[in-house]
Amino acid sequence: MSIPPLLRVVLALLLTLTAVKAGTGAQVYCWAPHLSSPILLDSHGMGVGSYAGRPYGYKIFGVAGSLTLGDQCDGAFPDPADTLKRFRKGWWIGGLGDRTNIYSSVKLQVNWAQFYPRRLEVTGDRPGSTTGPVRLYGETWDCTKKFGYPEVTLVFHLAGSQDSAIPNRNPNGFFYVVAEYSLTAPQLTGSLTVTNQAVLRNNVTPVGYKINRTGGTTQTPPFTGYDPSGEVVFLAGQ
Repeated sequence: MSIPPLLRVVLALLLTLTAVKAGTGAQVYCWAPHLSSPILLDSHGMGVGSYAGRPYGYKIFGVAGSLTLGDQCDGAFPDPADTLKRFRKGWWIGGLGDRTNIYSSVKLQVNWAQFYPRRLEVTGDRPGSTTGPVRLYGETWDCTKKFGYPEVTLVFHLAGSQDSAIPNRNPNGFFYVVAEYSLTAPQLTGSLTVTNQAVLRNNVTPVGYKINRTGGTTQTPPFTGYDPSGEVVFLAGQ
């Protein structure tokens, strides 16, 4: 049964009124090594920072996670007459506008300054469009060397109108930073091997060594039911 054009307009308007409430229904959990528990982003355009203190080292290698579009957008609506609920632009007298894609992403800002060049993002024409679980390796950022001071603050941003003409208001998923976090200097131990029992003048004596480095961690996130082993890995440039 088709829905009359006027009813489509009413439904679209109701979606708009619902979406303007504080907390847009987004549910994206973010995590990075040093956090004891994930941080929730529950509104599109939202940014939340987390202070990691003054660690000995914080190296960022990439970002990872899974992001799925919800059914609410700025300026677009799921077509109630479409079995796939594909999005249409705005609403007009007589019905909804043309079909369109919508967008969402999570991006990482370091020390309230630069954005890491890789982000988790999804574009689709219907609710449920997803990235699937992915891991995106990019540049290696040694934060102390890059910024010139030891403090590290990570800021998680969920896309809003500043990122896309039609952002998704209620995506869901997980986002985490692939990084090595060393609170203190690593402890180095090792061994030295000499192949000859006697060292003679003018003779070559091979010497070998092994260094055991401990202290750094490349942790995986504590998301309930999330399995990083299923992530599709993309290197920088892919």
